[in-house]
Amino acid sequence: MLKRVEITILAENRVVAPSLIAEQGLSFHIASPEGQFLFDTGSRDAFIHNAGQLGIDLKQVEKIVFSHGHRDHTGGLYYYLQKFGSATVICHYNIFNRKFRVIPGGRLEVGIPQEVKELTRMGGRFVYKAHPYNLSESILTTGEIPRVTEYEKPAELHQELVLESYITDALKDDMALALKTVKGLIVLLGDSHSGPVNSVKHAMIVSGEHKVYAIMGGMRPVDASMETIEKIARGLKQINPEYLVPLHSTGFQAISHFYDVFKERMLLFNTGDRLVIGE
Repeated sequence: MLKRVEITILAENRVVAPSLIAEQGLSFHIASPEGQFLFDTGSRDAFIHNAGQLGIDLKQVEKIVFSHGHRDHTGGLYYYLQKFGSATVICHYNIFNRKFRVIPGGRLEVGIPQEVKELTRMGGRFVYKAHPYNLSESILTTGEIPRVTEYEKPAELHQELVLESYITDALKDDMALALKTVKGLIVLLGDSHSGPVNSVKHAMIVSGEHKVYAIMGGMRPVDASMETIEKIARGLKQINPEYLVPLHSTGFQAISHFYDVFKERMLLFNTGDRLVIGE
């Protein structure tokens, strides 16, 4: 159980501080007595620049965890290896599948920009885990997240190339990170492709924690209908976190509705902002 932890947003779509860089992506730095970790690396090297500006030494990072295989969460690994020479990466075995997003007139490839051979040659060591995995005593990945709710289903606009066919990508590689703290569970989300409600409930099950202190990350209803956003908000309210921190892929409509539901319990964080326990 963590008595002290500091979670810093190193990359995010929004920025206020003039010395920091925003990008289409997401990256968290976790500093705790049990070690330092990265959850996602954004799309390019903004997280490295921002870490330097914020006084965070990324050489001290023990492991990098990937929430899923889209490039706005994994693309920064190339720049990390280029600068630091090695990294242990915890990820699902589907992480290098060729992934696409359906757009008007075709498809846009949205998976990891580099092949596994190149990243391994640069010093990347990939540890594939589909089940919950402990980074430390109090910090663990969720592994694959079951789709339980009827309103959080795979989106047909996400596809993967299997043999020579494009099929709906169920994004089984989607995982969350759970931190057990004295104030309750903190759940970090990448894009919540499994659904934020499914993700947090599964994090509670695998961690054995019933009280949720904070939910942070992309909550994915950017492409969802208002009806779905309302159902997600109701599901999150039933979980009753002390704080909700929507980032990255959540979308303005969902953020606005979440504020209506959670009021001052919803925090609008930007690049460089921190959630701290045990100051």
